[in-house]
Amino acid sequence: MFQRLSLFWKRFSPLEERLLTEVRKVLPVEAQALFDAQVGAINHVQRLPPSWGEIDFYCRPDWRRLSLFPCTDEFRLAEVKFRIAGRSYKAVLSSIKGHIFDFAITPGPKAVAFEPWEPEPTCVLLRDPLRAPTGTRESESLPLQWQNFLAHAGDPPNGWVLYDETTAYRVVLNNAQYLILAEREGPEFILHRVETNEERLYYLKHHDEIPEPLDRELETVMR
Repeated sequence: MFQRLSLFWKRFSPLEERLLTEVRKVLPVEAQALFDAQVGAINHVQRLPPSWGEIDFYCRPDWRRLSLFPCTDEFRLAEVKFRIAGRSYKAVLSSIKGHIFDFAITPGPKAVAFEPWEPEPTCVLLRDPLRAPTGTRESESLPLQWQNFLAHAGDPPNGWVLYDETTAYRVVLNNAQYLILAEREGPEFILHRVETNEERLYYLKHHDEIPEPLDRELETVMR
């Protein structure tokens, strides 16, 4: 408990410091000074409950006073794999509008955020932040069932908003990463679990619940 209370006067937990250090090692040399300036300017960190599966970085009032990455697209910058207390974790750092923004971490690391890492973490650069922007978001891979549904869906049914490979977005829920394929006020969601070989879709009735395998036809759920 005392360790978590220390975050009231420290910017980063030991976990976040280590993750940022590992990412810096794989950046192009020309990007490291930009990265350092961005990390130094972070003055608010939001750790999403319940397990810190998403950790967001903010520079208030805004990032525009800093030198930013040439690539202003929204993209996944780097991936860190590490182990703590015999369990494997993966963290992906994303960049948006030319600056780092969030780590998506699975499983959620709250319980081990102050624990030492086991040796030999690995980090890989996913995309070069120095490249020219394309003006588009990084595309997502959609399950075939959802691709087929979109091809025949017509107008979105009953207040649902449907997402394709350019608009679907990722969230961490219940220690796993999901792709939001559709949502409706209420809220309700249709999801796909990322990084599995299965094509299964999931249904989430509310933010506070756990995604459940979708055992009904999509048309039935969306009535």
